[in-house]
Amino acid sequence: MKHGKHHKKIGRNFSHRMAMLRNMVSSLIVHNRIRTTLPKAKAASRLAEKMVTWGKRGDEHAKTQAMRFLREHRLTIPKLFNEMADRYRTREGGYTRIHKLGYRDGDNAPMAVLEYVDTPEDLKYSMLIKRLARIELEPSLRVSPTIIEDGQAPKMEKRDFKKSLNHIKGQKKFDKNVEKMMKSQEMSKDDLDKKVSTEVDRLKRLNERKKELQTESKIRRKEGHLSYESY
Repeated sequence: MKHGKHHKKIGRNFSHRMAMLRNMVSSLIVHNRIRTTLPKAKAASRLAEKMVTWGKRGDEHAKTQAMRFLREHRLTIPKLFNEMADRYRTREGGYTRIHKLGYRDGDNAPMAVLEYVDTPEDLKYSMLIKRLARIELEPSLRVSPTIIEDGQAPKMEKRDFKKSLNHIKGQKKFDKNVEKMMKSQEMSKDDLDKKVSTEVDRLKRLNERKKELQTESKIRRKEGHLSYESY
């Protein structure tokens, strides 16, 4: 009978799979983020959330259960039952997040980043700052909060109207995420502007470098064409 076996084998037997997941969850607690394949990230996410539940319980039995599962007790246990328990005290579930990274070269395996949410180095917050920087460079990327202009709605097809509404909803959700980031990170408006300006400078340098490489590539192609004609 296949009772109580609702999990992915991930191409390993029970002892190998549990040893791998114990290492992954322990590393996740220590570093707040790990990079692995998508199936492994999904398997480890369930156990990582259970660790936070035990940390929030905080009794001796929960500590014993966590010590039986985790490695590196000197680092994982104090962080789980003190720092992480306080961070997620008012949060009801949803302690981890998975970011898909595309496919790995070679075997084409789907890759992902598994991380705990609301950490100081949360990947979602850095992505929000990057988007704010791109909007600063290209103001056309910011969506208008309404489609009504001069008191009248513009004439458009139903499909275009739905697309505009979806863009507005996405922009509102983005603005809410920025407010949530500022609140959770205790970030003032000036701090946010500094981070955005730093990211804008980085993007400008990248764009300048990209243009330089394109110009060098054109010159090399032109020189190669001329040398070929000389033959």
